[in-house]
Amino acid sequence: MLACLAPAANAALITYSYDHPIANQYESHNATATIEVDSVLRGLVSVQFTSAPVTFSWTGLVPLMYDQPVSDTGALYENGFEPFVVDNFEFFLFLDLFYLEAGADIFDHLDLTAPFEGAYVANLDSGTHYSLTGRLEKVLPAKVPEPSSLLLLLAGVLGIGWYRLGRAGS
Repeated sequence: MLACLAPAANAALITYSYDHPIANQYESHNATATIEVDSVLRGLVSVQFTSAPVTFSWTGLVPLMYDQPVSDTGALYENGFEPFVVDNFEFFLFLDLFYLEAGADIFDHLDLTAPFEGAYVANLDSGTHYSLTGRLEKVLPAKVPEPSSLLLLLAGVLGIGWYRLGRAGS
């Protein structure tokens, strides 16, 4: 019953993952990241980034540099989130989307980004920059039962309990 009264999840949040190397001309390191965007607020809202030279966790709101309108014809979109700094690390996610379909929103399709297009993470103390070398992967949301399904399950469990109580009393 409590599940039916719980507030609905914010459907505007979209999560992407990164599991590729970061590299510069001298070195390469494995990296993983979870990147969350909000399609209603039109911005980047959290990043958890882990690699040997750069590890940070950030939450906030960073808008797109220029929010292009959704086209009524298929087109190539270039955009990026404003760079942000956390601790001694700077993160910049530049997007070069391969021909977004007409009517599609960039936030729902960050997994169509081209690699090697200017996205980087930098250690500001050492001055070392690393390019992100792979595409983002969209993380599909976990399937959560609808409240009506939960009510039906609860009614079934209560019915079985009532039936057993009735049989135990006779």
